[in-house]
Amino acid sequence: MNASKKRFVALGVAVGVGVCMATPASAKAVTLKLAHQWPQAESDYVIATAIKFAQEVEKRSNGDIKIQFFPAESLVKASNTHTALKNGAVDLAIYPYIYAAGAIPEMNLLLMPGVWKSHDDVFNFRTTAPWQKIEAKAEAYGFKTLSWIQISGGVASTKKPIVSSADVAGEKVRAAGKYMSYALQQAKASTVSMPSSENYSAMQMGLLDAVWTSSSSFGAYRLYEVSKFYVSPEEYSIYYTIDPIAISMKTWNKLTPDQQQILSEVGKSLEQSALEGAKNEDSRVAKLFASNGVAVQQMTLEDWNQWHALFEKYAFTKFKEDNPSDAALLDEILALYK
Repeated sequence: MNASKKRFVALGVAVGVGVCMATPASAKAVTLKLAHQWPQAESDYVIATAIKFAQEVEKRSNGDIKIQFFPAESLVKASNTHTALKNGAVDLAIYPYIYAAGAIPEMNLLLMPGVWKSHDDVFNFRTTAPWQKIEAKAEAYGFKTLSWIQISGGVASTKKPIVSSADVAGEKVRAAGKYMSYALQQAKASTVSMPSSENYSAMQMGLLDAVWTSSSSFGAYRLYEVSKFYVSPEEYSIYYTIDPIAISMKTWNKLTPDQQQILSEVGKSLEQSALEGAKNEDSRVAKLFASNGVAVQQMTLEDWNQWHALFEKYAFTKFKEDNPSDAALLDEILALYK
């Protein structure tokens, strides 16, 4: 029995398809499908948060709400998850919201480089008015957030440490998102788009000089084996992304008020521990790089300010050109961190 199937058994999850209810108004027994793109590994704080969510929801509902996991894109491709949530084909998902940017342009703001300096900045954003506006867009599209989970990323490189924006000129780099890519191109970098699973071989063969990705991906894909330098996001980072636990609005609207309350309260209760998990992951991965002989350093506030100037000039401007109706929303977000 593989790890994913063992997890199904451990959680006491009934095998089923969709939301199973006795009646729409007064149902008790509910089985919800939760999809995500990663291995079902409890060592990953993102997955661990979802597992705790499932366990606590089942406990608080006295077994009336069960959650069945579909890891590693076994139910739906990651890039199609927002459509599956909208249609109700998936009930729950751990989902990088940036993947929904084609349908909800405001989601680009959640991967906009140079907005947040630290994990605490990102975590506090979830209670702000701009986030409520983005969340309203998501709900209108077809899904809502139950638990805020965030991830930060650093940059690994082979030729020299990528500390400031001046360091990317002439380098072949894998950026995080199209607006970072655009800004790096203006700084004379050559940008390459590829999935995280291909970064290792690309760096090994010299097709990439530097990679921006999440701390978890750096560890999972062993990029410390093909890197010489690593700038850790432990203090400051130009790159954060949001990967919440989301629920389909079609599913949500079929649940009873008591069931909705349980899901909401459990989701909120796990957000602080998910934040600590994100910070711990940054530190763990930095130590992993160092233990494998990679030169590790932290980004300073001065470094961050240099990056911010680059993104302010190019990434922010490009976003406003592409999405004029959301220009004021970006300004509203930036005003929170001046």
